[in-house]
Amino acid sequence: MTRYRLGMFAASLAGLLSCTGLATPAAAMPADAPLRIMPLGDSITVGVGSPGKNGWRADLQRRLRDAGVSADFVGSENEGTTGDLDHEGHGGWTIERIAGIVDRSLATYEPDVVLLHAGTNNITRSDDPVAAAGKLSALIDRIQAGVPHAEIYVAKIIGTAVASEVPANRAYNALIPGVVEEKGPQVHLVDQSTVNGLDIYDAHHPNEFGYRKMAYTWYEAMRDTLHPEWPGTGNPFKARQAFLCHAKSKTERDCRTWHLRRVIVSQKDGQTVTAERWQTVRTFTERIRVWVPGHYKQGRWVPGRYVVQNRRINRWSSV
Repeated sequence: MTRYRLGMFAASLAGLLSCTGLATPAAAMPADAPLRIMPLGDSITVGVGSPGKNGWRADLQRRLRDAGVSADFVGSENEGTTGDLDHEGHGGWTIERIAGIVDRSLATYEPDVVLLHAGTNNITRSDDPVAAAGKLSALIDRIQAGVPHAEIYVAKIIGTAVASEVPANRAYNALIPGVVEEKGPQVHLVDQSTVNGLDIYDAHHPNEFGYRKMAYTWYEAMRDTLHPEWPGTGNPFKARQAFLCHAKSKTERDCRTWHLRRVIVSQKDGQTVTAERWQTVRTFTERIRVWVPGHYKQGRWVPGRYVVQNRRINRWSSV
């Protein structure tokens, strides 16, 4: 039970005791104390890939605020341009390196909730997925020992745009539910692996749309386990249009509006199969043969002929 819920319980208990003439000293944690949340992880926790490095943290804070929840984000790092900027994300860090500082951070900030997304850098460094899952398990044990009252939310990591890393990414994610299941009722699985494909800004980080999906998923996980009475918030997974940015190089990015459209995926034996796909309009240059009729040019007859010309056209594209 978090201090947030303890505070609510203490307030109710204090009122009951007052009515019965058995009033006690005020609870150590007042009923309106903010929920202390520690975002813990690597550069995805920092917010790399999003404007201003607000990542999922700013959108999660908005959702909590709209739900009437008082929250205080905590950690030794400070990133972003809006909202509560504190977090415990460290770019490029592996699980074991995060474990090296977690005891001190937990003792300093005493979070009620830990949102853990870790392991991406283990996979990019070709760590064995089984070994990475073992390190994750040990990290969770440290968190439980450091803040035994806290609710811990452990993410399956987001997808990767590096094809060679996909098998290890999926293998690692497949092991995380088993790790979480062993840790007891205060450790919860959160599936962030649904952030993938067009949600990825560069090789390993979400774009702003991907971070909104992460914020929604964190919020729903806390809502399910802490307070089901919290209101639902906008679900980005139901969006049919989104403005997506993707890195083309270290200095150039491609930003455009994408639409979820029904398209034909196959036609065979008179049967047409359609499916919904995300597409955007792109401009293509195609070479076409054009017939130029015979004509006079500077007093000389030029016979008719085909010439090749370039033509620019707009077309729906899935890439």
